[in-house]
Amino acid sequence: MILTNMISTSCYAFNVTYKSGPRIKSNDGNFEIGLNGRGHFDVHSLYPDQANADYPAFGSQLLTGHDRDGFNWRRTYATLTGKFHHINFKFENDFAVNATSPFPHSLREAWLATKLGPGQLTIGQFKPYRGLEEITSSNEITLMERPSTSSTGIYSGRQFLTGIGYRSMIKDNLGVGVHVMSLSHFGLPIEGITYGGRMVWLPIDTDRSTLHLGFSLSRDTANNGSLSARIVDVYGGRQGISQSLGIAGAAIGAPNSNSQSTFSAEAAYSIGPLTLQGEYAVSRLDNTHRFHGNLRGSTIQAYYVQASWFVTGERVVYKKDRGAFAKPKPNGKWGALELAGRYDVAENLTQNIMADPCKTGTSQCQVEVITLGANWYPYQNIRFMFNYYLTEAMFGSLGPGTAIQKDNLSVFSFRTQVNF
Repeated sequence: MILTNMISTSCYAFNVTYKSGPRIKSNDGNFEIGLNGRGHFDVHSLYPDQANADYPAFGSQLLTGHDRDGFNWRRTYATLTGKFHHINFKFENDFAVNATSPFPHSLREAWLATKLGPGQLTIGQFKPYRGLEEITSSNEITLMERPSTSSTGIYSGRQFLTGIGYRSMIKDNLGVGVHVMSLSHFGLPIEGITYGGRMVWLPIDTDRSTLHLGFSLSRDTANNGSLSARIVDVYGGRQGISQSLGIAGAAIGAPNSNSQSTFSAEAAYSIGPLTLQGEYAVSRLDNTHRFHGNLRGSTIQAYYVQASWFVTGERVVYKKDRGAFAKPKPNGKWGALELAGRYDVAENLTQNIMADPCKTGTSQCQVEVITLGANWYPYQNIRFMFNYYLTEAMFGSLGPGTAIQKDNLSVFSFRTQVNF
């Protein structure tokens, strides 16, 4: 009898549903918890550039054979989300990186949040509010890698940070987010500081088309115990080549605390099955090098333009709470097919033979990446991605009369993505 009453009470008090993952919710709405997950399994095939006798080999020219070809688990997330009365929470761990980054370094998002005025106050570890492609979920990005205006480039190594943030829709078409965070994530000392924010505006927001405009500002001040303020561009996909475009405080005799100041502008237009988007970021790194014996900083610019088209007629979804786009449900029984392309550039504008913040000893420091992609969504929670990268690292010359140094790496990548 007692057991029967407990079961009856339990059934009455809670509802269990399965929609995009199992979820338990109390009837009074005061408690809710859900489980979600994602798995991204990648395979890569690299085609390195050939060494040139006119200048020293660098980049992919130093790869032996195809020593970066093969398979890797890019992400294996388990995510708990829910709420307890007026407190929302999220706890997300990536089990794919535990071999080299054991818990708690493997944590991605882990935060508590509550409604405050018209918006949400968040405390814990999450993404700072900066950049359209940076704030987009890895399940929703159009191509396998983010562009150089994100933590793949401008904000290198600083995707998830610990601190406090506030985000709100001021009006139905105007949103803002501000943050103050440590330049660290769980498992590291609380060192350094970053602060900034992002604003987005939707001058057009209809069932058929969306025009998104936005900008973000941030200042990252690093010290010896925090994540460094640096810009490292990766060309050729996940298994490609990392090229430093400058590190704040790398100059001999630089102070312990050095800053990176960044301004980024973003625009996107979605009409029917076509989406166009682009971002431009300019960043100033303090004390990257010495010039004529004096400490100098560097200016780095990064930008991209991107287009995607659903051949099968679907239209991307706009999420106002994030100020970013998401992928639609497939229309037909054969799923949805999306074609995409992106042109991406990152360059240290200060680099020359005398001023050498990139540490290449050359007259130029620029990386260009052309990415072509095709995505097939047989179901909403399954995606197959194919990307082909054409890349060029341009380092200029070693001096008058010397050859211009280039590294041309091409890569095929394929991803199987499952999420619930």
